[in-house]
Amino acid sequence: MLKKNKYKPIYRTHKDSIDKDFYVPCFSESIKLNRAAGYFSLHSLVLSIDGIIRFIRKGGIINLICSPDLSQVDAELIDASISLDKDHITKSLLECIIGKELTDEELLQLDIVCNMLTEGKLVIKIAYQPLGIFHEKFGIFIDEKNNKVYFNGSLNETKRAFVHNQESIRVNYSWQSEFTSSFIESELRYFDSLWNNKEESVVVIDFPEAVEKELLSFYKRSDTLESAIDNYISTHITKGKKTLYSYQEEAIRQFCDNGYQHFYEMATGTGKTFTSVKTIQVLENACEENLFVVICVPQVDLQMQWARALNDEGYNKVYLFGGNGKAFDQTIAEATIDYYSGERNVICVAVFDTFFTKVYHRINRITSLFIIVDEAHNLTKSNLSALVELNPKYKLGLSATIQRFNESESEAIAKFFTPGDTFYYGIEDAINNNFLSKYEYHPIFVHLNEDENEKFLFKSKLLAQELNKEDPDPEIIDKLRRERSLILKQAANKLVKLKELTEESYNFVNSVVYCGQGKDNEGESIIDSVTRILYEKGLVVSQFTSHTQDRKKVLYEFEHSFFDTLVAIKCFDEGVDVPKLDKIYIMASDSALRQTVQRRGRVLRKCKESGKTIAYIYDMVVLPAIEAGTFGCEGLLKIELSRAREYNRLALNKEENEFVFCDIENKYHITIDNITDYETEPN
Repeated sequence: MLKKNKYKPIYRTHKDSIDKDFYVPCFSESIKLNRAAGYFSLHSLVLSIDGIIRFIRKGGIINLICSPDLSQVDAELIDASISLDKDHITKSLLECIIGKELTDEELLQLDIVCNMLTEGKLVIKIAYQPLGIFHEKFGIFIDEKNNKVYFNGSLNETKRAFVHNQESIRVNYSWQSEFTSSFIESELRYFDSLWNNKEESVVVIDFPEAVEKELLSFYKRSDTLESAIDNYISTHITKGKKTLYSYQEEAIRQFCDNGYQHFYEMATGTGKTFTSVKTIQVLENACEENLFVVICVPQVDLQMQWARALNDEGYNKVYLFGGNGKAFDQTIAEATIDYYSGERNVICVAVFDTFFTKVYHRINRITSLFIIVDEAHNLTKSNLSALVELNPKYKLGLSATIQRFNESESEAIAKFFTPGDTFYYGIEDAINNNFLSKYEYHPIFVHLNEDENEKFLFKSKLLAQELNKEDPDPEIIDKLRRERSLILKQAANKLVKLKELTEESYNFVNSVVYCGQGKDNEGESIIDSVTRILYEKGLVVSQFTSHTQDRKKVLYEFEHSFFDTLVAIKCFDEGVDVPKLDKIYIMASDSALRQTVQRRGRVLRKCKESGKTIAYIYDMVVLPAIEAGTFGCEGLLKIELSRAREYNRLALNKEENEFVFCDIENKYHITIDNITDYETEPN
């Protein structure tokens, strides 16, 4: 809603960016713009295109009255409805509305604007005065709650006015005062009178059909408005040449000193992928033989991220196995022919499933094999056995933290990749050295209901019985822990608390809400319930799950503020880079240390464009049911307070939270010594 934005009383070109500071935020929160402008060019709209895309997605419509620079003869011809396809009239209007030279970027943006015209999202009318010029310059943004922002001043709707001229606008809003609200309503009535050609001194007519036809024939490239937006988005995944930081150079140096094998344990947001691509380049330069490089990733999203990172560093030919790759037999044949021909190094990115079922059998005779495993903590025992059997000459493991529930499994993974210690660059290092943002941690306490509390205690009792057996069954233990963990993730009061947060001062703009799988008490999926609650509070929301069709597009739209909030399930934890994100709300969480590192790294990434200096983590921490008292609460508090303390460990507001945690421990008669092991549940 428009009330979310802060407005200056006056904006001036060369001091303010009127399009970025005023237009884009207003478009982003509106569903209608009524605009009267003395002169108009479509350039003025393309300057605000990111806000306009969000505006379109909300069903927004622009009503524009303008006065292109027509001669008196042109005006009389229009007034007399004489044929408008005469060359000089069409040319006059087109030159005013378009201008003469357009860049490729502007053509993509103009395609969106032209499709807005054809789909009725932009309606233009022409105003003129026989003895003068129509020179009104005001506008009214309106949101879905009928809040209004009014502006007027010297600014015309032209690129020159926005970029080059010395112009200004004054701004008022309907909730400012009763007088202001009444004034804006009178201006809205005046606009409606102009629009309907009821003002005696001005003639207002529909946009000339011949000019629109000419405009569309030259600049409308897409069949629909949505496809025009998709084309614009698909060409705007930004690329930029990066250089190594000192800690990344140290990681590569250790890789070389270790005989070209190592494990990079680097916090999310510290550039594991980029460091690894540079590691490939260093190994290429050190080796006289051709390399066959296979990067193994657990998800298709990561496969595409790696492909882009490799492309950015000059690897134009990357073979993809599984996920977005072509037929396997054709791809493996092309890759091996390339390798044995000796013309160049071969680079492949394989999804885990495809690699361990198909690829590794076909590359076991390659001598100069370099295996990189991203998110290596996901390796199973059978995966690790296959890698040991493959015995690659060069190897590199990657993870934000290698820690698994079973410590011996963590050690086995690390040992396969490196004979010594892993290269460690943790989240605390990244924050202290200013590579990641500082953050505040805000625990939000939620109680189980009585029924959930009883179920949790029952599962805890069964778990204790199994653990105390002479020969406990690991599968039963994992199953009981997962079932117990699910009770906490799906606690009904979390949705109640979310509603309360939306009614209080909590800000959900530019945030990700992590929620659990499963259904609520009404039978609706939890992610849909969360989405609905946020939507009902006026937020524009999208979802990010394993079923999301085009995740790349969703992330781009989120990064460019086409919607407010992303509601995600666990798949958002790995392989996602959204630097602009500055808030996360955690409604469901594993108790794994790895997940706290991933989620913090996700929200702590630096962002020059937004000027982000601090991030915020809001975490729903579950407490026993109020009716249950303090009986049998140790297991629950161990799970929840361990996670909370880990998030709090590096927070700016650590001390004030620690007082709260101590109060909880005192209330439930739990001592700090009772809460030591962080990872208490399986992933």
